[in-house]
Amino acid sequence: MKTSNISTNILRDEDKELNYIVTKNAVEIFNSIFHSKNKSSKSFTIIGNYGTGKSTFLWATEKNLRAEKPFFSPDIENKNGYDFVKLIGENTPISKSFSKLLDTENTHQSIIDALEEIYAKSQKKNKNLVLIIDEFGKFLEYINKTGNSEDLYLIQLIAEWANDEAKKINFIITLHQDFSEYSTNLSNLEKREWEKVKGRFKELLFNEPIEQLIYFASKTLGELNFKKLSTKNHSDLSSLLKTTKLFSVNNDIFDDLVDSIYPLDWLSINVLVNSLQRYGQNERSLFSFLSDLEGNGLIAEKNYSVDQVFDYIVKNLSSEINNYKNPHRVQWQITFRAFDRAELIFDDKEKYTIASKVIKCICLLTIFGKPDSVLDEKLLSQYLSLTYHYSIKDISNVIEQLSSAGIIRFYRHSQKLNFLEGTDLDIDQELANVSKEINLDFSIEEEVNKLIKFPILSAKRYSYEKGTPRYFEFRILNEINDIRTATSSIDGYINLIFDEKINAQKTKLVSKNTGANLFVLYKNTHNIHQTIFNIHKLKHIFETRKDDEVAKKIIDNEIKYYERQLEHYILHDLFIENNENQWIFNGEEIEICSKKQLNVQLSHVCEIIYKNEPTYKNELVNREFISSQISTARKRLFTQLLHHNSEASLGFENDKFPPEKAIYISLFEDKGIHRYNEKLGYYEFGAPKEATWLPLWNECEEFLNSSVSSKRKLSELYTILGEAPYKLKKGFLDLWVLAYLIIKKEDYALFHEVNGFIPYIDEDVLDLIYKNPNHYSIKSYRIEGLKLNLLESYKELVQVNNEPLGLKSSFLTVYGNFLRFYNSLNEYSKKTKSISGKSINFREAIQTAKDPEDALFILFPNALGFNNIDIKQNEDDFNTYIFHIQDAIREIRTAYDQLLIRIEDQILNSLECENTEFKLYKLEIVERLHSIKPELLAKENAIFYRRLISPIDDRDSWLKSVADIALGRPIDKMLDSEEIILMNNVSTYSRKLFEVSELHEFKSDLNRKMVSLTYLDINGEQKENKIILDDTLDNEIFKPKNEVLNIITKLEGKQRKQLLFQLLNEELINN
Repeated sequence: MKTSNISTNILRDEDKELNYIVTKNAVEIFNSIFHSKNKSSKSFTIIGNYGTGKSTFLWATEKNLRAEKPFFSPDIENKNGYDFVKLIGENTPISKSFSKLLDTENTHQSIIDALEEIYAKSQKKNKNLVLIIDEFGKFLEYINKTGNSEDLYLIQLIAEWANDEAKKINFIITLHQDFSEYSTNLSNLEKREWEKVKGRFKELLFNEPIEQLIYFASKTLGELNFKKLSTKNHSDLSSLLKTTKLFSVNNDIFDDLVDSIYPLDWLSINVLVNSLQRYGQNERSLFSFLSDLEGNGLIAEKNYSVDQVFDYIVKNLSSEINNYKNPHRVQWQITFRAFDRAELIFDDKEKYTIASKVIKCICLLTIFGKPDSVLDEKLLSQYLSLTYHYSIKDISNVIEQLSSAGIIRFYRHSQKLNFLEGTDLDIDQELANVSKEINLDFSIEEEVNKLIKFPILSAKRYSYEKGTPRYFEFRILNEINDIRTATSSIDGYINLIFDEKINAQKTKLVSKNTGANLFVLYKNTHNIHQTIFNIHKLKHIFETRKDDEVAKKIIDNEIKYYERQLEHYILHDLFIENNENQWIFNGEEIEICSKKQLNVQLSHVCEIIYKNEPTYKNELVNREFISSQISTARKRLFTQLLHHNSEASLGFENDKFPPEKAIYISLFEDKGIHRYNEKLGYYEFGAPKEATWLPLWNECEEFLNSSVSSKRKLSELYTILGEAPYKLKKGFLDLWVLAYLIIKKEDYALFHEVNGFIPYIDEDVLDLIYKNPNHYSIKSYRIEGLKLNLLESYKELVQVNNEPLGLKSSFLTVYGNFLRFYNSLNEYSKKTKSISGKSINFREAIQTAKDPEDALFILFPNALGFNNIDIKQNEDDFNTYIFHIQDAIREIRTAYDQLLIRIEDQILNSLECENTEFKLYKLEIVERLHSIKPELLAKENAIFYRRLISPIDDRDSWLKSVADIALGRPIDKMLDSEEIILMNNVSTYSRKLFEVSELHEFKSDLNRKMVSLTYLDINGEQKENKIILDDTLDNEIFKPKNEVLNIITKLEGKQRKQLLFQLLNEELINN
């Protein structure tokens, strides 16, 4: 038994027999999914408003594929049948719903594995698999609410799994609105991720046209076979409505259709289905209406006219029409107020009844009628007289009374009766009065720019074939010579010319060789000028009516009408067949009569102007602006290019597919740029094998070759490739230029405008180039003749023997090794003059060189005194030159080591060490100084002592730590002039410690201590005596001490010192 399908559940109703009406749109969607020749996209999004029958379509699709009933096509691809996996959306994580449905763990991999198992079982039965998620929007709403993007990634994985051309799978989801509309709470970055997932699905629009809903209704109403009480009335009404333009009419089927929809008429059925589509749920609401025919008044009335549809809407959809989101809410509110106002002016019940029907008809026909249609007094009077028993005269009188009372009026701009609420505005008179106040002499170009928002047009065919999105922008041309070259994300201009003084001949002449520029000469300038003039007048009136809210609404609507009319003249008239506007490209007149024709022309323009652009179908990279994820992937790809270029797939793991690997495959592997060299046994880079890529490759090669004579800034290459005939998108341009620099890194020298030559390229250097390519230049070299001979010797010297890299590569590598040698030196080694003159000259040559070629073949030989080297004339000179380079390098490299040796000798001599081996003399020093008590030492002496006995077991580090404290700063940064200070300080600190060690060794108590007295005689002999001072003797010597003081205080200072010295000396000598 067939049941009504007001609401279908694909799980609950799978065994039911539903009353399904097949439509043309449904058949086309079925064929798009199951009979498409494009096997690369097998994931589909069916988008349709609530109640359009998406779920019922899925139900019918399953019945068709199971061969139970051929709703759409008896011809199915797999005669063995289809298996289904079905899921209905709910307000939970999609991974949770899938894991529950598939009885598996709640992880992405487990879900994919479970689906793979189901598919494998279907394949064993030779069946295809259909995966369906109905009400998918509920899952998206949950993701939008919680911000959990992991579930979104699961959908991407499933779609990619289903899109595998080798698999016989169809993946279908249904939505009530566009995919991106569910991402309202997300950031722009997250929204772009949604767009990426959306791109995995092919969108199919399911909204049935109004004609289809009318067809549904006619099927049901036709089966009821209502008897027409007045055949003549019905015929006259049909003839009247056939001539109106309120709703579209198909003359071929009109007569049969109006018979089958009786007791509704052509206006009432159109208003009904439009209102149900707008406020209800399409077919679902229509089926609800038809299922209760008697309750809707279809039995009692001879006709079901527009005013009765009004009553039905108010009764059943009141919440929807009063919803603040309803765009017609104001019209409905004015309508309800119009009833109240009409009641005050009509005492007669019949006249009020007619007035209410007039008001109801005006309300619905102005909302749903076509904008370019007419709804005047004559039409409305005839319509109501044919649907009811009222005379045309009575109805016309009521309409006039409503107009006189200011409730309704006929608006000339829209050609419709509409409501006039609470204003004395006579707009026609106001427009006439204000005409003289408005300046007619205004610039059309400036006004159009203000009033019209022009769309951006895409060259669709070209973008699809080449993979590069190309966009054209409308531009109003004020001056014929003000022609621009497209930059950034815009790839061309459609130049609109309104100035009638500019003729076609002049435009053709100027348009030659102007790149991607099309020109349109408008011939309807008068209409455009008049429309703008009307807008100016209305805006002036608006300013004078600031306190009249109703008048402002009316004027605002009038302004919008004229703005739409202006847009019609400027944009719509571009595509009218046989229009007078002239299109010109590159000096030739072209014919454009439709949007499709224009799009074809835009693609044609791109093919001519951007003829050298390669085909690169990677929407993640080949665009103006890339996401942060792809930017990160690009950096990771550069790392692989730098460090794994000789490996298969750049060293990427075979079972993993990160974004950077996808970029590698599409750019390097598929194009043959990275390939295996069977002769050499490893992977290498080479020219692309795809023909469309050769112009780009050759352009880059030519740029590299042109840098032999002089440096060229990398920004020049960016400029060349960023303009026609290439104009690469920035996302692709940044990737390609840096990748090419990596590929050719051995064939050029890289320079920074301030820092000079850069010996090697790494990730940091690439990042700096990406940010400021204008700061970097490259230079290539020719190595031949004597330079080649010298280069071979250099290669032996620095041990470079990588033949596959080629001459240029070896040349730059050799120079890079010299730079690395210099950069590895500490500051002392870079500045010291304690080395030979030739070594100093050679070191300065490395330091000051700005160009690798000059350094290796001019500066280095000159620094060592070899101004003319000729291996053919004197091979000994050549060998001598190489010997001197080796000697200079050795001397420079060991300069710091020699300093450490001198420091070591000074320490050993000062502390009188017998051993010269580090470990032994270190033990000897510790032993010699073991008696020292550091707490008794001065601060500097204590630190020097601790450095001497520190447990550092590395000789160089130990010597540096001791010397640093002796000098007071790091010795690897000291100047030559500071060496004498260092050595004196080492000697002084060491001697002091050596001397104080004996004093500290004395076992003193609280009253006794040892001191040392040292003096130098005139014969150079140093005399030293140690004295033990005993505090207990102070009392005994107190009196003699005072007697001596009394005597010597009478002497002068010199006399006192001489006397005391002689006494002390005699005492020390004799005792």
